[in-house]
Amino acid sequence: MSLSEQARNYRYLGSKPPNPHHLAIALQHADQIQAQKDAQALILDRILELIELPSSPTADPAQPSAADTAAVKDALVPFQPTDLDNLILERNIEGRCGYPLCPREHRKEDPSAKFRILWGAKGSGDNGRGREMKVVPREKLEMWCSEECAERAMYLRVQLAEEPVWERRAAGTQTKRLVLLDEARQQTKRGTSREGSDVVNVSTDREDNALNGKMARLTVDDSSSAAAAANPEKAKQLALERGDSGPAFEAQGRVDVNIRDKDITFNGKIPPAPVSLPQDRTGGSIEGYVPQNTQKQLKNIRRDDSRESHDVLDNI
Repeated sequence: MSLSEQARNYRYLGSKPPNPHHLAIALQHADQIQAQKDAQALILDRILELIELPSSPTADPAQPSAADTAAVKDALVPFQPTDLDNLILERNIEGRCGYPLCPREHRKEDPSAKFRILWGAKGSGDNGRGREMKVVPREKLEMWCSEECAERAMYLRVQLAEEPVWERRAAGTQTKRLVLLDEARQQTKRGTSREGSDVVNVSTDREDNALNGKMARLTVDDSSSAAAAANPEKAKQLALERGDSGPAFEAQGRVDVNIRDKDITFNGKIPPAPVSLPQDRTGGSIEGYVPQNTQKQLKNIRRDDSRESHDVLDNI
C-alpha cells in the first residue's frame, strides 16, 4: 500500500473532527512524497537497464544501433546530472566505460598516483603554439575508455534538466529530446554544406543577372563627337579639352616635345658662404623671439659644472 493510500484510509480517533483543510494539505504532501519515491525507483530501474547497454559487445560508440540509441534517449529523460553520474559510477564498478553506448572497458591507471598529465595535439597551446597540458585526477581519467567517450557522455550530461522529474512540467518533458554528440556533428556538417551550396548558387545567380542587366543597358554614346562635327564651336571646345587648340596643332598636327635640363652657370662667381652674425652667437631668434641674458645663463651653467667637478675630485 502506498503512502497516499494510507493517508486516505487513515481514520481519526480523536473526539473532535479533523479540519478538512489540514487533511487536504496532508494528502497533497503524501502524494508528493509518493511521486518522489516512484520517480527514484524508476531512475534506479533505468540505471540497471543502461548498465547492460550496448546490446552488442562489438558495437561502435560513434555509430550505435538505432535500438540502443532510442533506449538511451528514453531512459535518460527523467535523469538529472547527478543520476547520470551514478550511472557512470555503476558502469565503472562493472568494469565498463562510463558512456552508455560504449562496450569497451574503462581505463585503469596506476593507483599510486593521484593525478595524470595529459598533452593535447600540436598547436593546441596558447596562441596556437606548443601543446595544451591538463592535470587530471586519476579517478576522472578512469571513468572512460578514451577522451572521445568522455566528450560524448558530457554532451549528454549538459542536456539533462537540473530540476527533479516530479517538479517538471509535462509540456517541457515532451518537447525536449536528447541528441547524441555524433548526431549533432552530422547535423552541423549537413547544415554547413547545404548553406554553402545555397549561398554559392544564390550569389552566382545574382551576379549573372546583374551582369546581364548591365550588358543590356550598355550603349555607345557618340553624340558628343557627332555634335562637335556639326557645330564648329563645340569642335573648338573639344579640341581645347584635348589640347589641340593652338595654331601649330591646327596646321601641322601634334609635334614632338623634348625636355632638356637647364644649364646653371654662375658666370665665374661662387656664391659666398653664410657668415655668422654677432646676434647669432646667443642662438639667434626662435620664430622671431630673441632670448635675453643668454650669456649670463651660460656663465652660471659653466660655473656650476666646474664646482661639481671639483667636488667629485675631492671625494675621490
